[in-house]
Amino acid sequence: MDENDDLDINELIERYEQMRALGKSMYLDADEFSLLIDYYAGMGDMDEAEALIEQGMRMHPGSPEIMTQYAKKLVFAERYEEAYSYLHHISDDGNIDLALLKIETLYHLNREDEAEAIIDQILLQDISEEDLFTFVSEVGYIFNDLELFDKAKLFLEQALLLDPSNVDVLIDLAYANEMAGDFDKAIEYNNRLLDVDPYSFEGWANIGKLYSMNEQFDKAIDAFDFALTINENDVSVLKMKAFSLYLNENVEEAIRVFEECLRKSPDDESLYDSLFEGYEAMEQYDRMMDVISRKEEKFGSKGILVRKAHVYLLKQDYDQALKTYEKIPDDERDTFEFYMLEGELMFYKGDFAASETAYMKAALYMPDNETVIDRLANVSVARDKYEQAAEYLEQLLEMDPSYPSAKSRLAFIRFEIGEKEPFDEIAQQLSDEDLRILLTLISNVENDNIATLTRDELLKRLNELRENRVLFKNIKY
Repeated sequence: MDENDDLDINELIERYEQMRALGKSMYLDADEFSLLIDYYAGMGDMDEAEALIEQGMRMHPGSPEIMTQYAKKLVFAERYEEAYSYLHHISDDGNIDLALLKIETLYHLNREDEAEAIIDQILLQDISEEDLFTFVSEVGYIFNDLELFDKAKLFLEQALLLDPSNVDVLIDLAYANEMAGDFDKAIEYNNRLLDVDPYSFEGWANIGKLYSMNEQFDKAIDAFDFALTINENDVSVLKMKAFSLYLNENVEEAIRVFEECLRKSPDDESLYDSLFEGYEAMEQYDRMMDVISRKEEKFGSKGILVRKAHVYLLKQDYDQALKTYEKIPDDERDTFEFYMLEGELMFYKGDFAASETAYMKAALYMPDNETVIDRLANVSVARDKYEQAAEYLEQLLEMDPSYPSAKSRLAFIRFEIGEKEPFDEIAQQLSDEDLRILLTLISNVENDNIATLTRDELLKRLNELRENRVLFKNIKY
C-alpha cells in the first residue's frame, strides 16, 4: 500500500468519524465499508466493526467484500460451522481473503486435508508476488494461532524471502521458534527485527526474555536495560530484569529491583512472593517476616501463617514452627505450600509415614517439582524403602542430571541394596572426591589413606565393602 492509499484511508476514517459525531449517515461503497471494518477490528473496537458490517450488508446486499467481513466476524466469534457454511454463499473468484477464511475454519473443524488442498491450490496458481506474500504470511499467522509452530515456520520463512524486512513476519517467526523451543533461532529473528527497528521497546523486551530463557543472563539484563531506556516505567520489564538478576546469582541487586517494582506497582501480589524468595536465598529471615507483614497488610491474612511457619523452619525454630502450623485454618490446608510445610514438620517429629503422605499430597499439585521428589527420596530412606528411594532419585537425575548430591545419595542407596551392576553404574558417574566422601561415609572411619587412593582403588574398595555388606546381610542366625 502506497502513501496515497494511506492518505485515502485516513481521510475516509476522518470523514466517517465526523459524520458519526454529528449523528449523520454517509454513503460508502463496499470497498470503503471493508476498509473501515478492518480498521476498527484492528483497533479492537468490535462493536463499531459489527455495526459497520450490518450497515454495509443493508446498503450492499450480496457484496462479496461485506459478506467476507461477516464471515470474519463469525470466525472471530469461533462459530466455525456457521462460518464455513456461510462462506459457500460468497462468490469465489480466487479471492485470497476468502481462501484464508476457509483454511482457518477447516483447521478448527479438524478437516486438515481439505484445508491443505486449498493451500496447495492457491500456491499452484499464477498470482502476484504481493498476493503470494499476503497468502503465505497469513497462513503462517493462522498456524501460530493454532499452535502448529513447525508449519508456521515454513510459511513465515517463505514470506520473509519475499519481504526480508517485514516486522510482523519477523515477530511471528521469533514467536514460532520460541514456542517450538528453538531459542537460538528465536533470538536470531528478534535481532533481525531490531536491525529493522533498533528502538523497538517490544523487540528489546522480547529478546531479553529470550536470552533469559536461553540462560544468557548477562545479555538478558543488557537487553532489559535498553528497553527501560525507551520506557523506564514498564514494570513487566523491570520484573523480568529482576528475575534474570536472581537467576544470574546477583540476588542482592535482584531484590533492589523487585523493591523498585513494588514501589511502582504495590498491588502486584506476585512481587511480594518474589521478594520473599530473594530474601530466603540470602537467609535474611527478618526481611522475610517484613515482606510477610507487608503482604498481610495489603491483601489480608490468607496464607500468611503457612509463610511464617516456613520462616521458623528455616531458622530451625521447630517449636514455633509447630505452634504456627497448628493455628493454620482448615480452609488453608489444602495447598501445595501447606503440604510441603507439613512434610517437613512431620519428618522433624519422626513421623515418617505422615511426612510421606504430606509430600505425596504436595506431588498431586506439582508432580514434576524437584524439591518434592527430593523430599520423597529422603523420607523413603528414613522408612527403609531403598528401592523406592532409588526410583525417586533416578527420576530426579532424569529431570536434572546435576541435582545436588543426588548421584552420591543414589550410590549410597545402591550400596545398601547391594546389587553390583546398578551400584557400579552410579559409582562410575561420581567424581573422585565424591567417591572419597562416599567411602568415608560407608566405612564410617576417618582414614588419611583414602585421600591418596586412585580412582580404581576407590572403586575396588567400595565394591569390597558392598560385597561384605551383602554377605553380612545374608548370614542366617
